[in-house]
Amino acid sequence: MNFSAELLEFRDEIDCIDRALVDLIAQRFKVVDRVIEVKRKNHIPAALPDRIDQVVQNNLRNAKKTNVPPQTIEKIWRTLISETIAYENIKLRR
Repeated sequence: MNFSAELLEFRDEIDCIDRALVDLIAQRFKVVDRVIEVKRKNHIPAALPDRIDQVVQNNLRNAKKTNVPPQTIEKIWRTLISETIAYENIKLRR
């Protein structure tokens, strides 16, 4: 197998993982839609600092079981949380 064929194989594998990640994020947002309804009904804001910290810490603990650098996991989750809060805020204003 030549160099580019090896890369193509890995790229296909990464693309497959990326599709699975998108599917998982879509599942997460379906749950967030249900959370939004509870927050709307109970007048709870989108951003809950204690919960943000809890989610980040949970995922940092999970990262320790992998070879992924913790700072990468923290950046990814803080971005995901930030985007989720923005999504919640838009939906809560409706």
